Amino acid sequence: MTATVPLPVPVGAGTRLLGEVIAWACPGLAVPHADLVRALEAADLDPGVARELAPRHAFARACKKLSDQRIIRPVAEDTTTIKFQFTQVTREDDRYEYTLETTLTLDKQTGSVSCALPGLATAAQEELDRCIAVRTGSDVTRVVQKLFERQADLFGIRPGGGCYFVPQQHAGFTDKIQELLDRVGGRLLRFPVPAGTDEGDRSVAQAVADGHAAVVAEHRAAVAQFGADTRADTLQRAAEKIRATKFKLQTYAEYLTGEKERLDRVVTDAEQELRAKVAEIANPAAG
Repeated sequence: MTATVPLPVPVGAGTRLLGEVIAWACPGLAVPHADLVRALEAADLDPGVARELAPRHAFARACKKLSDQRIIRPVAEDTTTIKFQFTQVTREDDRYEYTLETTLTLDKQTGSVSCALPGLATAAQEELDRCIAVRTGSDVTRVVQKLFERQADLFGIRPGGGCYFVPQQHAGFTDKIQELLDRVGGRLLRFPVPAGTDEGDRSVAQAVADGHAAVVAEHRAAVAQFGADTRADTLQRAAEKIRATKFKLQTYAEYLTGEKERLDRVVTDAEQELRAKVAEIANPAAG
């Protein structure tokens, strides 16, 4: 008996889309910070998300290259500098020998380094300067994620991350992200999800519901940690986040199908928990 292979659903100009499944990749990417800023501007995206890398963070990256056959550890810090101990590691037969090599000082403001070994100081400064000037694929990924957090929504479709569902109303923004990645040497894969297929509709509903459920869980976990020392503006921000989640549930009602009622209940529970916590903080004797 010959198995029947289902025909693909045609996606033409008149097909209504729920959105897209997207994934991006930046393997081995190294782009100058200035070029990343220009790419953001050219794609009509906020260049402010590509912040300068502080010298202390850049030096942490530089240490990955400088730590060949040595251990580098911070040993002292004040308002302007950090001191690092460089320890040479050598192996003799069945044991390791650890020898103090030098102490290097990093200026946290200027990014300049100094130590008693001129050759090492030069190598450290060159690697530090490179790390300050260049952004990696991981940096670009964080930029993309931050842009989505501010302007659109990503719903994970696998526990490990890396693949996301993006609702159709954000297609224009996704176009900008694609332009950004094209300009810096990354790539964006986009798979349209047509409406009206059983598995497609179910999978989208699950992804959107799981995404909102995770956000609500974060709200409730934050509320549970509030106490008498919690600032009033922190409580206010928590209330605003919960209200924003309620609004998003209305926005994505068509995607949620049978999940919306359940999510409405858990958001309401989060609101009630926040009110109870505020009352408890205001009148601890009543608790």
